[in-house]
Amino acid sequence: MSPLKELFAETGPISRSGPGYRFRPGQLALAEAISETLNQKQTLLAEAGTGVGKTFAYLVPLMLTSGKSIVSTATRHLQDQLYERDLPRIKSALGVSIQTAVLKGRGNYLCLYRMERAKEQGRFLRPEDTHAFSEIVSFSGLTSTGDIAECSAVPEHSPVWAMATSTRENCLGQQCPKLSECFVMAARQRAAEADLLIVNHHLLCADMALRDEGFGEILPSVDHVVIDEAHTLPEIATEFFSQSISTQTLSGLARDSLAIGLEHARDAASWPDLCGGLERSIMEMRALLVDGTDREASSRANFPQGRMGWDQLSASDEQRWIVALKALGDSLSALREVLSLNADRHAEIAQLAAFSLELNQRLAAFQETTPAALDVRWIEFSRYGMSLRRTPFEIAARFQQEMGRQPRSWIMLSATLAIAGRFDHFQRRLGLHDASTLIAESPFDFQRQGLLLVPQVLPDPKSADHISQLLHQAAIKKLLESVRGGVFILCTSHRAVGLAARWAEMWAASHPHRLILVQGQAPRPVLIEQFRSHGAALLIGSHSFWEGVDVPGDALSLVVIDKLPFAPPDDPVLRARSKWCEAQGADAFAAIQVPEAAILLKQGVGRLIRSESDRGVVVIGDRRLAETGYGRRMLRSLPNFSRTRDPEDALQWLASNVQGGRAATAHRGSPELES
Repeated sequence: MSPLKELFAETGPISRSGPGYRFRPGQLALAEAISETLNQKQTLLAEAGTGVGKTFAYLVPLMLTSGKSIVSTATRHLQDQLYERDLPRIKSALGVSIQTAVLKGRGNYLCLYRMERAKEQGRFLRPEDTHAFSEIVSFSGLTSTGDIAECSAVPEHSPVWAMATSTRENCLGQQCPKLSECFVMAARQRAAEADLLIVNHHLLCADMALRDEGFGEILPSVDHVVIDEAHTLPEIATEFFSQSISTQTLSGLARDSLAIGLEHARDAASWPDLCGGLERSIMEMRALLVDGTDREASSRANFPQGRMGWDQLSASDEQRWIVALKALGDSLSALREVLSLNADRHAEIAQLAAFSLELNQRLAAFQETTPAALDVRWIEFSRYGMSLRRTPFEIAARFQQEMGRQPRSWIMLSATLAIAGRFDHFQRRLGLHDASTLIAESPFDFQRQGLLLVPQVLPDPKSADHISQLLHQAAIKKLLESVRGGVFILCTSHRAVGLAARWAEMWAASHPHRLILVQGQAPRPVLIEQFRSHGAALLIGSHSFWEGVDVPGDALSLVVIDKLPFAPPDDPVLRARSKWCEAQGADAFAAIQVPEAAILLKQGVGRLIRSESDRGVVVIGDRRLAETGYGRRMLRSLPNFSRTRDPEDALQWLASNVQGGRAATAHRGSPELES
């Protein structure tokens, strides 16, 4: 018997790492493939179905192999879960003493210098901010890591943290008077000494982007990289390989320059005029996005939100933007010049001078016209601000360059990497054509545990109020009224969330036993915990709830997905990718939109069955899944639930398999839904 077989056996050491362990052939096959890849310094793409246990399948080989390793997760929450729960269990079971560490982005650590500065200045507009800041000060005297996630008294999304954390742009680095106490430096030192380091995709990609720009490294050099939840990597990598400049960043530069200039170089310039000029340029640019010439319009609650490609501007609008960007550049350059001339008067002025130069360069890069470039210029805007972005729509070459910097093994895993059993789409996005692939099937009996319903009678998926029509259908209402456990309503847009929330307000009046939870009412972790603990809640959310949410048991018995999650066709990055794809002679809809929608749909459907004992129904309110060729392709990628197009079948299935608690029987469903 091989060492891994002994470790993962029913009576092996892994089984003693915690309650509920059971041997899973897929987990062992995955662990063996990962071990081989680590030894050969190769690349492996692996899809691990729900319940396979992919975390242990990669942690065990990593702890037994030589060399340094990085594990990258999709979120900070998953980082903490790995570091605080899974790693100690595996280390104890294997009896190994390797050194481990967790590293997050700079903004996740308390900055003692900025906290002290904010304490001295006391610039708080609301009483609740004053109270939150006092909690942060108290936390600073208790923490050994400075990780703001440990400060339970102040939510991580609180705006007050901006006054007590740093960014790459405002960090004083070696000039900081608190350098010897810096939590970021201490975390990076622990990371450098670790045999196994836990990071997240944003930090991993930020490290790649900074090295590419010549700014040095954040992460230490390693021999092995494991990327969990790898399906999110292409979009995150695209974001970090982009260049952007936002009005929030520019306004922050103006505010900091005003405060620091008046404090350390009052005689150098008329700082209010200089910084006010930059603020006025920002307002002039924002005013281009609203009708008329009312300069106050950019602060109205109805300020437009969305994305707009530069190539979508009319000739006259483009000329207005060119004029506004030149004015912005002139204001920024004027501020940069004064900051640079006075940089030797204080470290913070020097830091602002360097930052203003970087922003000048970003603005110039946005304005450059390079017809052959594989990127797209676009503008993102909301009531809170706007960003000018230049985004590459093809990142395979750049990602391959990063992978080729040194010989190392790469393991990329997710429950949703393959489409109809093939990895082609993911391989194309990152240039991984020579990678080995593996599918470790879920141990769950999906056909017995779940039912997929695509009703025969459905509203037009292209109608503006599709979700409202769907939820008002008698068949859907009967399902919602019949199910005893919790319900997810997963929407493909924020607008649909709003429409569903309005429906829920009326529906809740006659269903007082239901707790109605809507995305935006509270932070995502709070909503999920309320949903779990209530047991019969109804949660309405968009894409952030389609993945990374684990609710086993009766607390989730019904998932309603409004329609197939295609990206908006007018999205500027998607339009550019599609044009480029078609120029290569391919069908952009089939090559880009269908695979990406299939992966997201797979994630949404995957919320339902999270353990061997789970039972439930998934409703997809989009007839295209059953009636089109591309829909049936997506269907082949989903778990092998029993299937039907008759809502009455779903009601009977619920009564027999969820409500009554009797053993489930496979339901073959209507033939038109067979894949």
